[in-house]
Amino acid sequence: MIEQELAAHEYVRTIDLVERLDVSVETVRRDLAVMESRGALVRVRGGAVAAGHKTRVESSYSERSESSQQEKAAIGRAAAALVPDDSTIVIDVGTTALHVVRSMSPSFQGLLVTNSLPAATLASERLSCGVVVLGGRVRRGDLAVAGMRSHEFLRDFRPDLAFLGSGGISTSAGLTDFDYDEVQLRRVIIDVTARAWVLADSSKFGTVAPFRVTGFDDLAGVVTDQQPPGELADTIADAGAEVVVGTR
Repeated sequence: MIEQELAAHEYVRTIDLVERLDVSVETVRRDLAVMESRGALVRVRGGAVAAGHKTRVESSYSERSESSQQEKAAIGRAAAALVPDDSTIVIDVGTTALHVVRSMSPSFQGLLVTNSLPAATLASERLSCGVVVLGGRVRRGDLAVAGMRSHEFLRDFRPDLAFLGSGGISTSAGLTDFDYDEVQLRRVIIDVTARAWVLADSSKFGTVAPFRVTGFDDLAGVVTDQQPPGELADTIADAGAEVVVGTR
């Protein structure tokens, strides 16, 4: 049954298998471990993906900074156009998120909250708004801040918009990413924010990173550089989320 589910959806959640098979979590985890040893699947946080699926290790920050620059710039412009003046926004970590800050009006008078030290630095240099940096552990490369201190601090805010980074978006798994602490913080961002948008260039379509953040029904939509393929676009629409496509 697990093999059939993977053939149909490419991703299965442990909790769904527990409920469907009426067995314990430990039983499902043992089955997944055996199947992984046979090369039938790859275990990820919260479930498994089909062997050969687009699950990957995150590339370095410098590699990501240099890739898909035109696409990310288009996404940044499209996202910045969604920001009303005098609003409170959250800018997440990632190279695409920096393009949002670069594309925002220098006269923006709202408040920018971020867990990205590069985004905070860039915003304080070129924008008129207030800038707040969340506290916590700093990850090398991205200079991303995460941890329980960030969660506690962020819950004092009620942002209007958030722009989230992504490791991948897929029909089967929704929004996924690579760093567990940052995934946990993203869930808090979604919880406290009125409308949370995902920033995802087309290379992220169909990719399942190790940790699941959320499904599309918790999101306002996806800001991207091209229209997602049919099944993914249908899944986003069925969840009531939007797709905003930036132009180069």
